[in-house]
Amino acid sequence: MTLSSGAKTQAMPAPYEMRPLRTEQDRDAVAELLAQRTQWLIDHNLIPPYLGDAAVLYREQWVDAVALFEGGLPAGCLRLNRQPALPYWSAESDEPSLLVSLAYTAPGRKSDMIGRLMTLWAQHFARRAGMTWVRCEVPSGAPSSDGSLRLVDHLKDGCGWQFVRSLKDTDNRPLTLLQLPATPRPGLEALIHCAVPLHPAANVTEEPVRSEAG
Repeated sequence: MTLSSGAKTQAMPAPYEMRPLRTEQDRDAVAELLAQRTQWLIDHNLIPPYLGDAAVLYREQWVDAVALFEGGLPAGCLRLNRQPALPYWSAESDEPSLLVSLAYTAPGRKSDMIGRLMTLWAQHFARRAGMTWVRCEVPSGAPSSDGSLRLVDHLKDGCGWQFVRSLKDTDNRPLTLLQLPATPRPGLEALIHCAVPLHPAANVTEEPVRSEAG
């Protein structure tokens, strides 16, 4: 079938959607993703960087939590802090930053691809919101005891994050700082439909939270 000269092609919908977790159904789906990823880490003899119940942290009312959906199911998730205190970044620029934390991808997927997509989205979103940096703080214990250093390598090599420095947190635990410049990503909208508002919902309170990625 051929189109007449006056016919217009309809744009294909984006295969992914990044949206806030506003419904119990979405929160339950993300809780299942977190449980599956945690079990995957345990099955591969890796201790999760966050040892508590991450699903509880995603259900807190003040949290600005989002997930990357594909086919109605979350492929990845992360939490946003748009006004972070950044006490560990005193040696770096204090320009406006988006701090991301507790980032997870669904097991059974090519996690580099989903992690890279979420990274590109975060850079693009931060630029649209008038910020300068996207930053994260990753607990980095000894590789013999957990998978945290493996996670840092994954974020750098697979997702493109830039290493800043390592230090000790307030509890004297190793912490790795990573960042990327907020950057426009032309054409990203064709791949990821963004339903995350540039300004947080009224019930979201920007609290400084120590960031952990997973």
